[in-house]
Amino acid sequence: MKKYSIIIVAVFLLVFIGCNTNKAPQTPEEFHQSLLTVDTHTDTPLRLMREHYDLSERHDARQRGGKVDFPRMKEGGLDGIFFAVFIGQGERTPEGHQAAKERTLAIFDSVHAAINRSPEMVQLAVRADDLERINREGKLAIYIGIENGYPLGNDLAMVEQFYDLGARYITLCHSNNNDICESSTDADDPEMDGLTEFGEQVVKEMNRLGMIVDISHVSDGSFYDVLEVSSAPVMASHSSARAVWDNPRNLNDSMLVALAENGGVIQVCPVSMFIHEIPFPERDSARNVVFEKHGNYYELPPDLKEAFIEDWMAIDSIYP
Repeated sequence: MKKYSIIIVAVFLLVFIGCNTNKAPQTPEEFHQSLLTVDTHTDTPLRLMREHYDLSERHDARQRGGKVDFPRMKEGGLDGIFFAVFIGQGERTPEGHQAAKERTLAIFDSVHAAINRSPEMVQLAVRADDLERINREGKLAIYIGIENGYPLGNDLAMVEQFYDLGARYITLCHSNNNDICESSTDADDPEMDGLTEFGEQVVKEMNRLGMIVDISHVSDGSFYDVLEVSSAPVMASHSSARAVWDNPRNLNDSMLVALAENGGVIQVCPVSMFIHEIPFPERDSARNVVFEKHGNYYELPPDLKEAFIEDWMAIDSIYP
């Protein structure tokens, strides 16, 4: 039964120490290599959809090669990873939901294809203990999560369909409100206030199946609503501390305490805008050109968001 395959969030955040009992690690590198580590959010699947990107080959980030591939995971001592099936927010209409669902399924196909092309290097992971088993076989564990519950539309059955495709968490929303909950960066909508009735059903269904509820991106109200509804620990897959950097995406101290009391965890997002914005005039000037060309990313339709991201990634290749 699916309930027996529940992934306990803490498994991914507590460090599995595999040190040799006869000799403790002597350097930071040795210590890191002695651990089992998991990155709970990477946007690599977007690259699989935009271009031919062979994850089995080592790429150069400065040549628009992205930050993740299987060789660099090995080199960096990253034993497992969650590939995020990301869907930008679109119109909350039947047509919008259908388009989002179709794109989501296409991204799943691309992730499965990438895994199947490199069976000697990686394996799809769907249980918490898969991480250790796959690592013992000398391979990398590839988990799948969904970023943004938008493609669910109002169809609760889609949760189980995505589960069956390998998804083991859903980030409830992204940068805008959807039919599940209020977003941290779209909290001025008077019609939205935290978790919706449908959102409560989604959380309970995820609990039933054994999917992790991811509260990164949600508003403060949505966060507390989720903790009230969820019968299992939840996760912030890519958030940071608001006390360190005041960004609505980050969690304040009260939220961090509540998350700990829930038994959940937070995975720190190392992107500069969420921990400390370092002045970089050349990069900032290039980014301003992108803003002038495309406008506000969060207000763009999905197809124009793709063009924005392409230009943004070009800047990252110059200033990674």
